[in-house]
Amino acid sequence: MGLLDPLKKMSSAAGQSKVFTDIQKSINNYQDRKQAIVDGNIEPIQVSARLRTNEKAFAEFQAKRVVLVKESVNRTVTKSKKKGVLTRAVSGGLLMKPFGLGRFGALGGAATAGSKSISTTRQQDVSKLKTIDKGSIIMTNQRILFIGKEAVSLPYDELMAVNFRATISGVVMSVKYTGMLKDERYVLSGDDARKAGLYYKGIVGKMITQ
Repeated sequence: MGLLDPLKKMSSAAGQSKVFTDIQKSINNYQDRKQAIVDGNIEPIQVSARLRTNEKAFAEFQAKRVVLVKESVNRTVTKSKKKGVLTRAVSGGLLMKPFGLGRFGALGGAATAGSKSISTTRQQDVSKLKTIDKGSIIMTNQRILFIGKEAVSLPYDELMAVNFRATISGVVMSVKYTGMLKDERYVLSGDDARKAGLYYKGIVGKMITQ
């Protein structure tokens, strides 16, 4: 063992310890940040949307407005029906026999029997989720505001239910309010989208305690 080996081991151990400490510090900071949001310790942010008097924005997310819509689609059903198998088999035998093929002629005739396809097209109504608008969701101290081609204002005291669910495509915010569209929901994306539920809880909780 060289003279420098112990120093190398000490340096390696110190480096690993520092990496572990940095990771633990990042985790603690992340947890502290989440707890601060839940507690309502959120600084107002600047948004391009025009807000009401005394209204402050605290979070903004990219969003798609999704609803359940009915559409008419064409459904084509194709059925195949064999035709003239037995008759053609016998006929084939009669035609092929003079050439000395005998029974093989009958089997050959059967093998060449065709089929008739009948296609029927009908219109059918189907329901599916569809994006009808894109824009942003802003959470303020008064409401949830969607800004796209159209604006949707959802005051907190008019919301009967709000639910957040993480999916592959983003965080789905389901809402329930009077006059809502069929299965209306919003798909949130962006860096802080996964904290949307925490922001909602923190903002609404802070309003109640004020």
